[in-house]
Amino acid sequence: MSPEFKVFKAAMGIQWLKAGWVIFKTQPMTFVFMYLFIVISALIPLIAPPLQILAAFASPFLTAGMYMAVISKQQGKSISLADILAPFSAKGRRLNLFRLGLYQMGVIILLTLLADLLFSDAFAIMQEATPNQQPDELLNAVLASLSMSDIMLFAIAHCVNLMAFAYALPLVFFKGETRIFKAIMQSLIVFQKNMAPLGLYGLMIALLIVASIPLSMIPLLVIIPLSYISFFVSFQAIFMADETPSKPQDSVTQDSTSEDNNTGRFDA
Repeated sequence: MSPEFKVFKAAMGIQWLKAGWVIFKTQPMTFVFMYLFIVISALIPLIAPPLQILAAFASPFLTAGMYMAVISKQQGKSISLADILAPFSAKGRRLNLFRLGLYQMGVIILLTLLADLLFSDAFAIMQEATPNQQPDELLNAVLASLSMSDIMLFAIAHCVNLMAFAYALPLVFFKGETRIFKAIMQSLIVFQKNMAPLGLYGLMIALLIVASIPLSMIPLLVIIPLSYISFFVSFQAIFMADETPSKPQDSVTQDSTSEDNNTGRFDA
């Protein structure tokens, strides 16, 4: 049986963001360093390409680790950077996260193949560029080779990928869903049913990112960790509003947050 979930109005997207901020500011630097740790782990393949597969499989574990840190803060506990590694020792949940990583890697490979198919001309132009070629000329040539329909198709495929795995990860790790494909489909359904609040939430995050551009994107050190936290708050509201969130190792934790009149807001 698929986990039941709640449907909220659009304004709830703002409430999730506010609740995420309340949690973030309790220990901001720790959450920032957790995000930096995720980024560094993702960039390791650029330095050591053989570690690309290892980095890909580590991604869901590190994300789950940040989510576990959110629960700890909701319980009033102190967290440390090392807490992000907790899922690696989560007995009974590690295998499913590993399997989820396999699905994610498969989809990434398909998206890469799609990009090669849609943007082959642009890639060829960049590969054939000479050192003497003017940057403006190269940019114009690349833009001329791109089709708006191809860009839209790839953007849609990427968005579907994000929606498919966004809630699948916490469903697998915190709800104990062992059917990976079922978790992916459930994630897509939740995005469809809660399109209004999640759309507003995504818009607010996008606006914050755009606003950070004049500041050399430095505010992303706050915005992205905030997005991790607030998105997990949305998961709690949608899937776990009437129950205490469970951590791995078959232990149930007492969630100090509560739903107030079905608003979906969780306070730290």
